Amino acid sequence: MQLNAEEILDLAQMSFIRLDGAWFIAVAKRFGIQAAWETDVEAWKQLSYIMGKKMRERLEGDPRWPESFLEAMEVFMNILGIRGRSVALEGDTVVVRVVDCDIQKGIAKAGIADCGIATAETYRGMGRGLFGKDTELLVEHRKNLNRGADCCEVAVTMGGPGSGS
Repeated sequence: MQLNAEEILDLAQMSFIRLDGAWFIAVAKRFGIQAAWETDVEAWKQLSYIMGKKMRERLEGDPRWPESFLEAMEVFMNILGIRGRSVALEGDTVVVRVVDCDIQKGIAKAGIADCGIATAETYRGMGRGLFGKDTELLVEHRKNLNRGADCCEVAVTMGGPGSGS
């Protein structure tokens, strides 16, 4: 089988998302939906923190809000294969909008609520990895595709210690 780099990335992205969903469903069947959500949120917190740390290692100089966070989100969303997205700066707030998301589609298909809590904790984890463990990002999940909105929209602002500025 001959695959180019783009085809390998596409398979890796699909596999990552499917594995996330598969273990979630397995935990829900064995221990209940609440245990699955709690475990999912904790897993995303840890993964995003590690990813933030790895991205910090690749920066030239110290990370700065909001530039470094914008760059990290773009990379992370590419890794996840979230194609229908925009990441923009509105004032001092990073606004992430997603109109096409395989994670959201899988959650809707399974009928198991939405990923808003995991999303918020993922962004917080990314901030702690980038800017330091004491960093507090304020995350507001404004819109949700699984609740009938035209997109998922999350606003992220820097708050508290570790502002990275």
